[in-house]
Amino acid sequence: MNDKIINYFMWLMMLGMFSYFLFSKGWIFNDFENISTDEAKYLIENDRNLTLLDVRSVSEYQRDYIGNAINIPFIQLKQSLEELNSIKSTKILVYSERAKRSVKASRLLSKYGFTVINLNGGMVFWIRKGYVVTRH
Repeated sequence: MNDKIINYFMWLMMLGMFSYFLFSKGWIFNDFENISTDEAKYLIENDRNLTLLDVRSVSEYQRDYIGNAINIPFIQLKQSLEELNSIKSTKILVYSERAKRSVKASRLLSKYGFTVINLNGGMVFWIRKGYVVTRH
């Protein structure tokens, strides 16, 4: 009997860890869209109602960024929500280095009524594809 209980709890624990992994990647339980680098490139080139938001640190942003992105580091995002109200009517494409911070930022922004799109893989995938970045 004890072995069955232990097995049950092990499976339950593994399910919880797997669910957390999917949640942290923004693949489940989200109010925003996740898109690939190819889809993001298309949107950037064709959608005039799109704002790019880089939620990396200032030093990461100063190294390189996509297009005409504005930079608000994730740690300052909640305090900056009021200044973002001017772009609330646009779609916001959010990205970070590897998409960990951008998933968190996307959750936060969508909670406050913004239309958010998250770039899967972030700058790492963007650069790996060979897409253009602005460098200082």
